[in-house]
Amino acid sequence: MPKPSFRFKQFAVQQDRCAMKVSTDGVLFGAWVDYAGAARILDIGTGTGLLALIAAQRNALAQVDAVEIDPEAAAQAAENAAASPWHDRVRIHAMDVRRLHSAEPFDLVVCNPPYYADYSRSPDVRIDLAKHSGELRFDALMAAVERLLAPAGRFALILPLNRERELLNLAASAGFRPTRRCVVRYVPHRPPKRVLLELGRREGPLREEELCVERTGPFDYTPEYRALLADLMLGF
Repeated sequence: MPKPSFRFKQFAVQQDRCAMKVSTDGVLFGAWVDYAGAARILDIGTGTGLLALIAAQRNALAQVDAVEIDPEAAAQAAENAAASPWHDRVRIHAMDVRRLHSAEPFDLVVCNPPYYADYSRSPDVRIDLAKHSGELRFDALMAAVERLLAPAGRFALILPLNRERELLNLAASAGFRPTRRCVVRYVPHRPPKRVLLELGRREGPLREEELCVERTGPFDYTPEYRALLADLMLGF
């Protein structure tokens, strides 16, 4: 049973009213993203507010906006932001990103999207909304990013490895190409399950990376994983 709260080194996340809790995927992705040089950051589907808070910690100058369609989760994310050291730079919007309009484009958009495609659906409507792509499909996500991202901006997301090609095909149709890619294994003796992607509109070389979370089992984390999360996680 997930804990009602999760404490990091510089902030805490209350999550008892959020359908999707803090997870290894979310923390790993938030730590992997490059926030440098982004004055305006958007987190799509913020849930607890985790990615927005990591963005604010990692980039001391950025204004961070986050959208969440679930009203209860959005309210709790707003409370988490208000209790953080960066309450003046993080804004939570309870809305569908497809309705979001911004006077200025964003330099960086991040998203831990609902990426399950109609299988193993949950009977809990809120969990189903958070995990499955029925409400925000990849094509709708890419359309929102294309509209909200600055011409030289970057879009980062985490996906199951088996849905990467689907997303990249849609991205290419919208004029985006991968600039950074990290394949993630949870343990060394099993196939990789996730991929972390950074996309942009500019031509350039693709930076390929690999990461393994654990060495031999639970809590025996690899040095690379520990280094990536060192400024975030207690005990790292």
